[in-house]
Amino acid sequence: MNAENTIEIPGLLSNKASKKLCFEVEGLTIEKQRSFVSTVFLPTQNIAAFRYGITWTRGYNFVFGRQYFIEIQNDEQKITRIKLGSYYGIRKHLYGKLWADIIQQLWKNYFINMFSYYHELYTIHQTFELCGIRFHCDGIGWDRQHILQWDEIAVSSYQTYFMIYNCQNKKQCVSKSFANDWNAVILQVLLKEIVEERSVIRS
Repeated sequence: MNAENTIEIPGLLSNKASKKLCFEVEGLTIEKQRSFVSTVFLPTQNIAAFRYGITWTRGYNFVFGRQYFIEIQNDEQKITRIKLGSYYGIRKHLYGKLWADIIQQLWKNYFINMFSYYHELYTIHQTFELCGIRFHCDGIGWDRQHILQWDEIAVSSYQTYFMIYNCQNKKQCVSKSFANDWNAVILQVLLKEIVEERSVIRS
């Protein structure tokens, strides 16, 4: 196994690995130390969606911890969770970096192929739905009242979510959260790619 495709997560108070993630062509292996189920394997063909975010652990009047999480859903809607909990600042920066590295590896090894699949559907003018947004020949829609033509679409990105809106009427908008909406990041990248492509064509 190439070290570049392996991520080891140390325990909160120990340098020994508590989890090891191996990103392979065949699938994702999650090895957990001190667990009744020591190894989880997710075949590539069964990986269907993911989402990620940060939640806060609060005391009476202050925040004393944070939990970085990633959830992976298979084609039967079973969810596998990866959690990295930091308390009182311990491992905060390291866990934040490892969390970002895991997201990058998931994208590079599995979800970029899904992005390419949806982009091809767009290219051949095939109707489909992604993350609650309907794609059709003339543009996108999310309910009967909100339909945007391709040249009306704009995307604004933020740390935890992004907005899709009509560039001529910003009140016509919808938001998608990376933590709550499955495959929101694929939708974000796809729409930004389409907007950029169409801008190049117009110019």
